[in-house]
Amino acid sequence: MLGAKSWIAREAVMPAIQKSNNGRLAAVASRDPASIRDAGNGVRVLTYEQLVAADSVDAIYIPLPNSLHFEWAKRAAEEGKSVLCEKPLAINAQEAEALADIFERCGTGLMEGFMYRFHPQHRRVRELIDAGAIGDIREVRAHLSVDLMNPADPDNVRFKAELGGGALLDMGCYCVSAARMLLDDEPSAVSGWWRIDDRFGIDVAAAGILEFPRGRVATVSCSFNANGNGFYTVIGRDGMIEVPRALILGAGTRLGEAIIIVVDADGHRREENLPAINQYQALVEAFAGALLSNGPMPIPLSDSINNARALDAFALSAAEGRRVTISPFAKGDG
Repeated sequence: MLGAKSWIAREAVMPAIQKSNNGRLAAVASRDPASIRDAGNGVRVLTYEQLVAADSVDAIYIPLPNSLHFEWAKRAAEEGKSVLCEKPLAINAQEAEALADIFERCGTGLMEGFMYRFHPQHRRVRELIDAGAIGDIREVRAHLSVDLMNPADPDNVRFKAELGGGALLDMGCYCVSAARMLLDDEPSAVSGWWRIDDRFGIDVAAAGILEFPRGRVATVSCSFNANGNGFYTVIGRDGMIEVPRALILGAGTRLGEAIIIVVDADGHRREENLPAINQYQALVEAFAGALLSNGPMPIPLSDSINNARALDAFALSAAEGRRVTISPFAKGDG
């Protein structure tokens, strides 16, 4: 684990690795190793440089600030290490594409850490859609917000522009990813808006419309000053599917049980309930399983690059106040 002090590392991924069935936490790294007093039995505490070079380490999880993902993922690959990188994979599509080239050249694995993708509720939603439960999909609505502004901590990396902070990269990446997953396609254009907090020079709220082929749309929004958690709705010709705990269920004090609500054209509702699981454990086990079997990564880099291209276009649209077209990544683009 390259960087062990963040909440996501300490409270979510470190325990997930320790509980996993196909991996173990061998070492953690800090810029100040002496500050890590209790890393667990048998877990070495190293500097960043020592960790990426350690022969006893097969793969590295990177939960560093967004602006550091590229540098340390690249260094890990050059040392022969595979990487599970916290979302977003990089601060822009150019960096994401460069990482894909580097890891292909080094022959190591790289995956973006969207833990929500491994929750079985989304597979069930896909089954319902494919079975025609709501007819032809016309729209997806996705939202994620957590109140970080009451009060705002200026030391929080999410409020530092130079570290790749801002709501769009931190939370909007989930919403764009979910929309693309549910529509099983890539957006062709985006019209985005954001609110910049002049104290920090970063966006603290964002909303946008993503245009998809065949007249379908996704509306996405995110915020640092609300507590909508993370949810999505899939709207079809014959009804809709609501998933109120779609993205960060089980994180911290949040409820872990999943609910899927199917609503027909007349407003009749039925619920399906799924038991709580550890999304982070599912994530690390899927990543490790792919490495151990020499199989493809469960989230391919083409998916991460397309998400980054959509986020780049969203940011440009919000900054310039205009609709921006999106060029999707295709195999052979580099």
